[in-house]
Amino acid sequence: MNRVLVTGAQGFIGRHLIERWLADSPEASVRGVGRSACRDTHGPRYSYARADVLDAAALRDVVHSFRPDVVIHLAAALKGDDPATLVRANVEGTATLMHVLAGAPERPVVVLGSSGAVYGEPQSLPLTEDSPLGPTDSLYATSRRGAEEVARVLGRASGLDVRIARIFNPIGPGLDARHLPAQLAAQVAAIESGAAPPVVELAHRGTTRDFIDVRDVARALQCIALHPQAAGGTFNVGSGREVRIESLVEAFVQSARTLHPIRVRVREPASLKDAAAGVSRHVASVERLRALGFEPQHTLQDAVDASLQAARVGGDQAHDERTSAAPVRVEVVARFGYDVEVAQGLLDHAPARIRATLGARHAVLLSEPNVYALYGERALSALRSQGIDVTPLCMPAGEQAKSREVHAHLTDALHQLKFARRSLLVCLGGALVSDVGGFVASTFMRSVPYVNLPTTLLAQHDGAVGGKVAVNLPWAKNAMGAFHHPSGVYCDPEVLRTLDGRNLSAGIAESIKVALTGDAALFALLEDAAEAVLERKDPQVLEQIVRRSIAQKVKMLAPDPLEVDLRRALNLGHTLAHALETELEYQGLLHGEAVGFGLAVATFIGHARGLCSDETCARILRLLAAYHLPPCIPAEAARSALARLEDIRRVRGGALHFVAPVAIDAVQIFAELAPGELSAAVERALALPVSARLGVAA
Repeated sequence: MNRVLVTGAQGFIGRHLIERWLADSPEASVRGVGRSACRDTHGPRYSYARADVLDAAALRDVVHSFRPDVVIHLAAALKGDDPATLVRANVEGTATLMHVLAGAPERPVVVLGSSGAVYGEPQSLPLTEDSPLGPTDSLYATSRRGAEEVARVLGRASGLDVRIARIFNPIGPGLDARHLPAQLAAQVAAIESGAAPPVVELAHRGTTRDFIDVRDVARALQCIALHPQAAGGTFNVGSGREVRIESLVEAFVQSARTLHPIRVRVREPASLKDAAAGVSRHVASVERLRALGFEPQHTLQDAVDASLQAARVGGDQAHDERTSAAPVRVEVVARFGYDVEVAQGLLDHAPARIRATLGARHAVLLSEPNVYALYGERALSALRSQGIDVTPLCMPAGEQAKSREVHAHLTDALHQLKFARRSLLVCLGGALVSDVGGFVASTFMRSVPYVNLPTTLLAQHDGAVGGKVAVNLPWAKNAMGAFHHPSGVYCDPEVLRTLDGRNLSAGIAESIKVALTGDAALFALLEDAAEAVLERKDPQVLEQIVRRSIAQKVKMLAPDPLEVDLRRALNLGHTLAHALETELEYQGLLHGEAVGFGLAVATFIGHARGLCSDETCARILRLLAAYHLPPCIPAEAARSALARLEDIRRVRGGALHFVAPVAIDAVQIFAELAPGELSAAVERALALPVSARLGVAA
């Protein structure tokens, strides 16, 4: 096992594990993963990837490129972190990693570095791996229990060999300053240097713990990963010795280099309050680990001496605070919540909902001339009937109005209209209005609330929902934007009667995309509804389509509001579509039409790779054709658009993350495509006008 992946590589245990593994295995190469910039260098056989364990796409890239034989999962939130961080980092992070490893090219051995805290209040000592988990009021312990269970369940489901290492109380150089041994080392080093009086403060007299040298922890993890008899097992990683906290203090005092006697003062200062609180006694049974041939090589005094020596060096070096101090980490948990209503007649009834739920008293109605001529006065009247002081504001029509210049004009106009932080921007129109209006709302006064009253099929189930707001730049579509969710979305299918067939088809393209990401029933509905949509513009059928499309989209974006991974599947058909729109300078082609062409190209990619069957490919192309998609695209423009993918690559962090259908309700994401693969699919799509045969076996 020569390729080892370590998450939490720059943490206390991770650094020691990597050093040990490289020293013991001359043929091994180790890849570290962590959230912070690389600080450690371990030689030419070590590499580091900056990635969060919650970022499935980044992890997938690392796993597929490195192809590890062993994965040691150490990344975790720490005691004292807020509840949301504990759950996300410890439970969701573990689930994300297991999901990624389930799709890895090889099946690595997975070792989860857990914590002895999972046992909670012990019912008997020593704690064996089969000891019942006692009660605990610690969210940290609860989150680590959850991580263990997630790893086991997902490991069984995917056939992975998951091994659990319950690490008790590691001690040694580099331990986080929130832990008691690190604080004692710092106190004693300060006493030695004369920077503090000869008094060590001790909290929680009588508490016991199982302390183990971090170097032995590293060896134990290596043993668990490599020993064949460890497969699927759970192991305590401890010394097997129950140590009173007073004895730990005595060991530090014994190691001190000072002529002054050090007194121990018992109290509970704030800095030590949580260090040894909670469970009063802990000690591990390590017989199962011993059965693998493991024995600790370091005594408690060895660990104390090494910790104190590291504290001395840290004090003597007196690094500049800007480079030596630990960074202050900021955790922000974003929460989004709003209602999306779909009902006939809602254009007239939405203002009552807005007034009741948002309490708006002052609003600006943003629209564009064509929509305003149809519904502007009606919307103004309905808003005013609810006591809302509303002023109309028009922006130009057409995709070219989705620009920096229009954004600047609208923000200036809001200022002139005395738009305040508690005012409401009401966006009445298609995806153009919700995109630009939402971006204006995201930037004006550092964000103000807005609601969407979408008037096109494309906007009702796609553009107005999800919070992705932007304007175009000359070199890329949606290149300047933000995630800023509306306070409400109100979709009235009756207003879709005024759309022409071309705009209805463009809206259906996005519904087809959403169906392919996971809703076969929606796909079947679209197959049956072509005549009802294009010929009759049946509001009841359109309402069904909008409802199902929104439900599938929300299912994907709810756990991934900032497009980290799950939501990326919604880019199906968009990679080439955006490049094509930019190439045509946002003229002559509707967004949904470009997506229709992109869907055909993506389908041919899946088909060429052997992932999308002939039958599935033909069915997708038949559905596109039923809605007159894809439209006729200038061949030279389509070919030239390929050159613009480098701009999209930069927007997406260096990889295209191309999405292709593999079934009617499933897609696959490829970080990259082989040279010529995309251009070949483009040529197949160009040879496929809607009136032609589909070109594949039915």
